[in-house]
Amino acid sequence: MRWIGFIVLISLTAVSLFELRIVEAKDAEAKKVVSKAVEAKTVVAIALFNDRAMLSVDGKKAKIIRAGSTYKGVKVISSNTSEAVIEIGGKRKTLRLNGTAVIGGSLGVSSKRSATSIVLYENEVGFFESGGLVNGRSIRFLVDTGANLVVFNSRQATRLGIDYLSGESGFASTASGVAPMYTLNIDSISVGGLELKDIRVGVIEGGFPEIPLLGMTFLSRLHMNRTGQTMVLKKP
Repeated sequence: MRWIGFIVLISLTAVSLFELRIVEAKDAEAKKVVSKAVEAKTVVAIALFNDRAMLSVDGKKAKIIRAGSTYKGVKVISSNTSEAVIEIGGKRKTLRLNGTAVIGGSLGVSSKRSATSIVLYENEVGFFESGGLVNGRSIRFLVDTGANLVVFNSRQATRLGIDYLSGESGFASTASGVAPMYTLNIDSISVGGLELKDIRVGVIEGGFPEIPLLGMTFLSRLHMNRTGQTMVLKKP
């Protein structure tokens, strides 16, 4: 009986060790999942619906995600036709249509790592739009290969902290007629996490353009490839 008890004790110890290894493995896997979750991500709202959101994560093909579901480490908490609440790493952020969130280990903190390529998707009227950052401040762009410069109106420039009056003065022809325009270089523009430095921009006095134009002083420094309703922008 003593031997039986000894064998039973060994068996129980083995089971306990086996269970411990399972727990350790699960903990390691959990840490791995959390580690992945808090990596820097770029999330773009392509379309918003009630209880669903079409998101592009890290420049990948957009996917419709239902509220309560998680895709590539991004959880959709809630969504309506104007905004979605997303969560990553246990923290939340509100994302509006065509807006971009560059999410680091702490939500809302821009990652120092810049994307090398992004995918843009046509909107409902056939244009390519994307949220972006100008000197770290958020803005929405309309991609315009016919614009020689990245172009803002003066109100947008002021909100973005661009000292446009220090630039070279000239004139631009707009739908409302001829308006003063200033050209200068700004530190950085980031679209979907793809960042370029030292960009030449134009600022037009007044309210034109209504949406800033992502023109050729940004686009010409990238490889562009349009296929159907998608456009890929890639660093050389």
